[in-house]
This record gives sequence, C-alpha cells and structure tokens, in this order.
Amino acid sequence: METGVQQAQISENKFQEEQFLIGEAHDGWRLDMCVAALVPSISRSTAQKLIEADRVLVDGRKRARGYRVAAGMTVRVSIPEAPAKRELTPSAGELNIIYEDDDILALNKRPGLVVHPGAGNQSGTLVNQLIASGRTFSTLGGPDRPGLVHRLDKETSGVILIAKSNAVHEGLARQFKDRQVDKKYLAVVLGPSIADHGEIVSDFGRRPGDRRQFTGKVSSNRKAITRYETLARTSLVALVVAQPLTGRTHQIRVHLSELGHPIIGDRVYGRAYPRPGSRPESEAASLRQMTRHALHAWSVAFTHPITGQRLEITAPLPRDFKHLITTVFPGMLHLCS
Repeated sequence: METGVQQAQISENKFQEEQFLIGEAHDGWRLDMCVAALVPSISRSTAQKLIEADRVLVDGRKRARGYRVAAGMTVRVSIPEAPAKRELTPSAGELNIIYEDDDILALNKRPGLVVHPGAGNQSGTLVNQLIASGRTFSTLGGPDRPGLVHRLDKETSGVILIAKSNAVHEGLARQFKDRQVDKKYLAVVLGPSIADHGEIVSDFGRRPGDRRQFTGKVSSNRKAITRYETLARTSLVALVVAQPLTGRTHQIRVHLSELGHPIIGDRVYGRAYPRPGSRPESEAASLRQMTRHALHAWSVAFTHPITGQRLEITAPLPRDFKHLITTVFPGMLHLCS
C-alpha cells in the first residue's frame, strides 16, 4: 500500500525533464545511486520512487533501480516539482588557459582548486570561475558542472578539458569511454624499487568501512587499468609517468599505493613522506615541502570532435612540482621547461 501512495504522490507532481550523459565517473553505478548523484536536489529514496514510477529512462528504456549504468549511456530523468535552478555564483580567478578554440577550452588547473560546487564548496570552484568568464558551455554534465567532461582531484594539478557545446561534450565523452584519450600524469612516489615499467589491473570500488576511499582490492564489475613508466630514481623516491586507461576516482593514487609506492604528500592512501631519519636528510626535507600529493595531469591527447585533428595538450608544471623536480631530480630539469 505504501508504494502505491508514493507513486500516486509522484504522479500528481509537475515535472521537468533533464537528460544526462554518463561519464566514466559514474560507470558501473547502480541506477538509483547515479540518478541521486546527477540530480543534487533529490535523494536516493526519491530516485528509487521515480524509477518505480517509470520517470527514469536509460537509453530510452525502463530499467530497475539496481541496473548498472555504463559510460556513454543517456539517462533521462523527469524531476518532480523542480525548484528554480540555483544560480552559480561567478568567482574571479585566473583560468590559466593553455588551449582554446570555438569548441574546446583546456586549462591548467592549479593545485588546491576544487573543480565543481558540492558540499562545503558552493563558490570559489573552477566552475564558478568558468561562469565568470562569460563563455557558453555544454549542459550534459548537469547544472553544477557546465562544460565538465572529466574532473581532477582538488590537490591534483594539470590539464582539464571543458566542452563549449553538447555535441563536443558527447564526442569527447565517447572517446574517454572508448579509451581513445591518452592521459599522462607525473607522480613522485615513495620507494626507488618500483619497476621500470608495468601495468596494474584490478577491480575497483569503495573501501569497505570508509566510503570516502577507494581500493583495487574488492570484488567489483568495475575494472581499473593503469600503466606506468619510471623516469628517474633516488635513494628515497622515484619519478614516474602514469597512464590511466580507465578513469576511476583516485585511480592512480590507489593503484600506486597498493603497489607499495604511495605518492609523496598523499595523506589518504599511504605514508605521505619518508620516515623520520631517512637519508639523505636534504632530500627528505625537500620532499616534506610538498604539502599536497605530488600528482600532475601532464598531458591529454584526443581527436577534436569537430575538426577530426589529433591534439596533444601539455600542462606546464606548477611551482611546487617544479621545485620538487629541481631539488630531487636535477637530471630531469627538461620537464620544467
């Protein structure tokens, strides 16, 4: 009886229809959890009611609440009594543009900058700065994520792509899904014993007991693949290039940590710095000056959805990462140019 009442209440509401393109960030999610994440104004229980009332379609078809969505799918949601959309507050800030044309904006995100509004961060994010720029962006990511095709963690610096239209967004999202986007990250990791190169393949999901963290040591239908190559070593650390073939949240940080080589400065997924008393002390001191995780989205290569041209966009290293290279890996100074 209760379900019938809930559906009756939903059927009496006015609806506003919104359509979302599933990106890699939500690949493999349950449909009810995905809808709740895409539409901040509704809870998971409301999402379940909408699914039961046939107000949610996946690629035009009705699906159960536990159905697993995949990147590239389209989810259409009829949102009940949609309130007036919250206006995103423009925030002043340098966008640090490294590439722009009529269709795409590529930025070098500074470390410490949150990408989009969320709990505790309603202003001062990269999205707020995009709004302040006066440009037009795609809407497929939802009202709080204009133009965002992918994202970077708060502490991660480097290349992030912004789509100026829905057609471009769809084209880029398809390439991410089909693994046609080549991404390279620079990372400084603890332990010089890391192999010259390798590939890490694992299931991937939230860590049992702490859903804020992720792990590759769970049974899941979500796979994660990271390739890496070691560029240089010292007695304490190594400089590696990591290439994620999938786009799971915290993927590189998790994979390198669970390999036994956590990223310097990462307080979530491992010991952040060499142990006290590590030598040489001058090197250990330089490493401790890195106050965030030493991960930089170095380059992204993709095919332009409109022109068909293959582009590779490289983000110069930020000041803190340059200092780390200069003091710890002087033989790799060419990376700083």
